[in-house]
Amino acid sequence: MPTVTRSDCTQIDATERFKIVYDSATNELDGSITLVDINFNACQGINNRNNDLWAYMGRLFYDGKIRNDQWGEAGRIITNSNDCKNAIRAQYDVMGLEYGYDHDLSTFTVVAGRGELKVTEKYGHQAFATSMFEHSLTAPSNKDANPLDKTPILLRTCAECTDTHKRVFYRRLTPMPEDKDLLYCITETRGKCDGKNVWNQDFTLHSTYEDAVSGDNPWKCRNNAFNYGAPFDGECSPTGARVTNQWTVIHWSDPPQRNVGFYVNKPQDAVIEEVEPVTDVALRNSADEFVSEDVGLDVRVKGRVRLDEDGKIYVTGSGDNVWHNKDNFQFYHKDATGDFDVTVSVASFDNIMDSNAKAGIMFRSSTDHDSGHVSALLSGGKGLRFQKRSSKGNYGHNVGTFEPNPHRSNVWLRLVKQMTTINMYWSEDGSTWTQGGSTTMLFPEDTFQLGLFVCAHSADWQSEATFDNFVVSPYNFPSAAPSISAAPTIWDPNMYIGETQENVQFQTLSSTQTRINYDAGSGIDGDVDSFFYHAYQRLSSDAFEAVVHVDYFYGSHGAKGGIMIRDGTGESAANMFVGIYPAANTGVISQSRATEGGETVRHKSLYVPSNKAFVKLSYDGSGTIVAQYKAAEDDEWEDIENSTMNITFGDKLNVGIAVTGGGYDSYIDFRYSNFEITDL
Repeated sequence: MPTVTRSDCTQIDATERFKIVYDSATNELDGSITLVDINFNACQGINNRNNDLWAYMGRLFYDGKIRNDQWGEAGRIITNSNDCKNAIRAQYDVMGLEYGYDHDLSTFTVVAGRGELKVTEKYGHQAFATSMFEHSLTAPSNKDANPLDKTPILLRTCAECTDTHKRVFYRRLTPMPEDKDLLYCITETRGKCDGKNVWNQDFTLHSTYEDAVSGDNPWKCRNNAFNYGAPFDGECSPTGARVTNQWTVIHWSDPPQRNVGFYVNKPQDAVIEEVEPVTDVALRNSADEFVSEDVGLDVRVKGRVRLDEDGKIYVTGSGDNVWHNKDNFQFYHKDATGDFDVTVSVASFDNIMDSNAKAGIMFRSSTDHDSGHVSALLSGGKGLRFQKRSSKGNYGHNVGTFEPNPHRSNVWLRLVKQMTTINMYWSEDGSTWTQGGSTTMLFPEDTFQLGLFVCAHSADWQSEATFDNFVVSPYNFPSAAPSISAAPTIWDPNMYIGETQENVQFQTLSSTQTRINYDAGSGIDGDVDSFFYHAYQRLSSDAFEAVVHVDYFYGSHGAKGGIMIRDGTGESAANMFVGIYPAANTGVISQSRATEGGETVRHKSLYVPSNKAFVKLSYDGSGTIVAQYKAAEDDEWEDIENSTMNITFGDKLNVGIAVTGGGYDSYIDFRYSNFEITDL
């Protein structure tokens, strides 16, 4: 019996009369029917459901006349309206079939999907806009003209929709602003896309591709009103009759329609070609081939790489972060060994859901989730970054932080490896480069992965970066016999002095406030120091003052944070320090080491409320340093008793923020603002 939603049931009620005659002489019986009265009535089922075969069998079950498995078999055939889809799916499973749509590869490219019509991850903003408005078979000659002279087409297929809505063609009439993602609006939201996706103004709907191209037979809506709460179809139809529950929102867990696909009228893989992701890099054609791979243990939305024939690379990636001691992201990479100079233009960074989203260049020891790496990147809302994880399992940290404001959506990045030195640069135009920082990195056997990466800073969302002018060149040293000393040296303002675990987070919280947290060394005391130093070089002949406000400091006994002037970066270098010592609310502290290798001398400690204060070191250009403090901005600066020191410096000295946890594995949270170095 075929699967049905309902079956009528007729019950026969019969009245019969019989006559039986017994002949004692012959000992025989003679029987006959004298009356038959038959009436056809609706069968009586459970729950007062009459004329219903399933309900009738339910009554038979409760009367003990059939078994439960017999009633269950009836339920798999007579499904009731709400269970019809499940019954069909169960039968498909029995037959080894699944939903799908075999689209015409010469006419359409799949750009999004849900459920069993999802064959790839959704296109990002720029990849879709380029496919729709520049490379479709009906692409306009000028994508910015309004109205468009030709109308690109978007097809939606729906496996379980009513027949009129299984294939619906969207005809775009007007250009789409650069900052609006049409595919996102259609597939993920309900509404008018901020007034940029209005029925009969920006688009019409059609039942056939030919009608969509010509504009004939547009769909109608009841009362001439498109329901924007029902994305894509608006509860409209070819006749104008209202048809409900034919829409979807891709990321919803239970939308009215679960199996849908979206296709642009661009031949599949024409102009823009998708790179097939790999799960085993050993299967690629060669080690020099770039591959698309999701790195991490929790990449829920798979990343994709799409190559435009004009050289652009569209990379979408999810992942909660590239930070701490684990990473989750999309990586377009190849094997490398030796020295390289890599440049790329991050032409756009779209589909941003978090300001910590990241896109850029990465050199990485391996594709393990906790591998060491060095990365030059553009963030989703916090400017440029130069970050690293020094070794497998360690914590990531910033080794350069630049221009958090204003927000950037594009930039040129450059990462140069010269033996164990890696330099980061950025540029507005790809010609004039500004150095962003330098660090050292040891890749085992000098082999590593080199490539582009995207991380959405969300496990359930994808961001898209459009990369252009991606150039990977071997780095050639200027001398015939290269050595580390032949490479130019670049000052890295973030450094670790002495033996530390190198897992500090250096974060820009706002345009004025910065945060340093996690372990920051074992102490600034005795004859050897261990701390994190955010410092700048100055000539020892320059006169200047350095000022900072300590906003908040949490730390264990031995933690210290403030300003330091230091003779070099050695662990025993001479220095002068003034800052906050939070142990037992000590407050402001000043101390110094007069000569290299000497003992640190504590000069004075002063209580200030909540361990908050302004501190200042003034240097006269000839070796004399004076420490001062004030509790509030409007207060006068006060000299700290016994806190004038004379130190003999070389040609240069360092001045900056010094922070220590006071012990290994000691967590600190140090926040400061208004850090300035001013010439005198």
